[in-house]
Amino acid sequence: MISCDFNNTCPFLNKKVIDLPLTTTKLVENYCTGEFSLCTIYKVAQTHGIDKVPRYVSPDDTYELSHRVIELARLDKLGW
Repeated sequence: MISCDFNNTCPFLNKKVIDLPLTTTKLVENYCTGEFSLCTIYKVAQTHGIDKVPRYVSPDDTYELSHRVIELARLDKLGW
């Protein structure tokens, strides 16, 4: 099965999944190894780079919300 190009560096996959395994299993199935092109983290990483994805963005957040989150995080240097 095809998987996302960012699986090794994705903050969601490598941090949140470890902390919340039961609640994130379906998200991982849907976005990390399934329709990853629909993943908000993937979209933000493609546009701005994986290092610009705030740690609190989830795969199922809306893309517009992610744009807003990125702008807020730029204002808050501690957000990165």
